[in-house]
Amino acid sequence: MKASISRFLHPLSSRRPCLAALLIALAGLCLPATPVAAAFVSDAGAGGVPPTTDATLYGLSGTMLVPGLDVLPRGGGRAAMHLVGGDAVDQGSLKGVFAFSDDAEVAIMKRFGVGDDQFAYDPILAAKYKVRPSLAVAAIIDTTTGVKDSVMLLTGTPGNRVVLGLGANFALEGTERDAHFGHYPDRLSPVDNLFFVFGGRLNIDPDTEITMDYAGTDFLLGLRHRLDDRLALDFGYFLPDRLHTKSRFCLGANFGF
Repeated sequence: MKASISRFLHPLSSRRPCLAALLIALAGLCLPATPVAAAFVSDAGAGGVPPTTDATLYGLSGTMLVPGLDVLPRGGGRAAMHLVGGDAVDQGSLKGVFAFSDDAEVAIMKRFGVGDDQFAYDPILAAKYKVRPSLAVAAIIDTTTGVKDSVMLLTGTPGNRVVLGLGANFALEGTERDAHFGHYPDRLSPVDNLFFVFGGRLNIDPDTEITMDYAGTDFLLGLRHRLDDRLALDFGYFLPDRLHTKSRFCLGANFGF
């Protein structure tokens, strides 16, 4: 089934995440009502654009990795490009996200290898539905052979100040071992079927924010700066994990349309 979808679309572990989640949750929820605190919790970026409209590395709007609780304004769209690597760039991606209603958005993403990574990745499809202001569901469908698909239930505080989620990976063909979300016991083991995710953001000024994401294995610290209501620049730092013994970096840009 996944191979058929792919052919159709082709043209076109540690304590750190838990501690980080606790710290950013306390900062986001308990800052006193002072001018300094207001800069941390402001939800208006350049031109008054909500920061929750920026695309993640997997397409859906959110922080850097984890989908947020909000969706783009109805009829709105966002495109993004990201490069990821360690000593050198080894993978890039292009994605677009579009909101067709007040509560739902869909995204498509295409990865491509750079340098030594010449693997032919197939598209990723994603969708998110906002059930209520503090509750959303999301799905990530990777049509690449060998990669599991993911669904998750997300909750938290408005403006993606804190987002917590529980999810599950599932295999349509029964042979997939990898996934974009979830914990790997070691480099040789398949990804766990159940996972926990965390996303958060703190504004350091109205146009610049620090993001923090935990996706089961990946732990990403990010910095996002909005030049105006149509352009935002992304910088991310991946901490070493069970699959990557060295740290990695992410560079990208978000474009509104």
